[in-house]
Amino acid sequence: MKKPSTKTSLILVILFLLMPGCLNIWFTTDIHRDGSIGKTLVIEGDSAEIAGVHLAMMKETDWKKEWTKTEKAKDQLSGSKEVEKDKFKLTLSKEFKSVQAMNSSMNPADTNLQVIRVNSTLHRKFRWFFTNYSYEETILMANPFNSLNYRDFLNEEELRLICLTEEDRKKDPKYDSTSYKATEKKFDDYLFHSMYEDFYQRLIPILKEDKSITITIQELQQKKESIYHYLMDSIKGDKPEEILDGFEKVLKNPGIEVVKSKYLSRFDGFSKKEAFYLESSDDSYKFSIRMPGLLLTTNSDKIEGSATNWEVTFNDFFFKDYTMKAESRMVNTWAFIVAGLILLGALGGLVTGIRKKR
Repeated sequence: MKKPSTKTSLILVILFLLMPGCLNIWFTTDIHRDGSIGKTLVIEGDSAEIAGVHLAMMKETDWKKEWTKTEKAKDQLSGSKEVEKDKFKLTLSKEFKSVQAMNSSMNPADTNLQVIRVNSTLHRKFRWFFTNYSYEETILMANPFNSLNYRDFLNEEELRLICLTEEDRKKDPKYDSTSYKATEKKFDDYLFHSMYEDFYQRLIPILKEDKSITITIQELQQKKESIYHYLMDSIKGDKPEEILDGFEKVLKNPGIEVVKSKYLSRFDGFSKKEAFYLESSDDSYKFSIRMPGLLLTTNSDKIEGSATNWEVTFNDFFFKDYTMKAESRMVNTWAFIVAGLILLGALGGLVTGIRKKR
């Protein structure tokens, strides 16, 4: 996962300090011939971070859950000192009768939940001797700060390079380290402008509602860019009250103190979005789909038997939906048996008819 790179901003340093360790997450989907689906998730890493991973099913009680300790991992601390930490693995599994039932768990109806959402479709077509299966699994766009259009900051080629892993990016024939630094800067500009816009838009209704606050919308709009640059250069933290301190420094209006004392809860949504991004963006995601019968087509280039596999970075589904596809064909043995019996019956009738004519 590509991390923001702007080094002049103190807020960036704070984001790095708050960035949790990387989790390894495996999603495995088994499509059964009757249309039911088996889902298995394996999450590996620090136990506290596993428990707080942003997946909706973590709070559901009907998933089978199994914790195991895997190994001790060395964590680098300040300086050259290292400390060993226990590494754990959580395995979750559940059988679903239909793709609709699975979607209700993987893509919950509550749109306020900051979770990674996976929505799937499954089509079965009976063709007498065969049954065709067409399955799609889509990781829905996960950018929590999407009030700005990323296309105003990044073109398609820059977006493609941003979504590559560091290893794949350096192998790409169009990669140039110097020009890529400019691309990283554009990504940073988009990310922090989007975060700022989200926070800014939460302040406006407060100013409209509370007439005791003497800051006008026009005054706020005039100082909007100045506030943004001050926050990027001088902010001492990322909590809402600390960000509001930056607004106060530029606006020089005591009304911000009223906002901090009465309306901090209005910025809870911002804090949840920020936590979701920080805690999900550095994780490793792997998906595997196992189809019934013979695999026909897939948009994956990693195939093992009837299983198709994808290695996905957060950036692959940060900007837009990411869809994985697979199609297969299952032989209906019983159909051949029935057809054979019918054919034998027809031949038997024909033979009997010929004998009677003789």
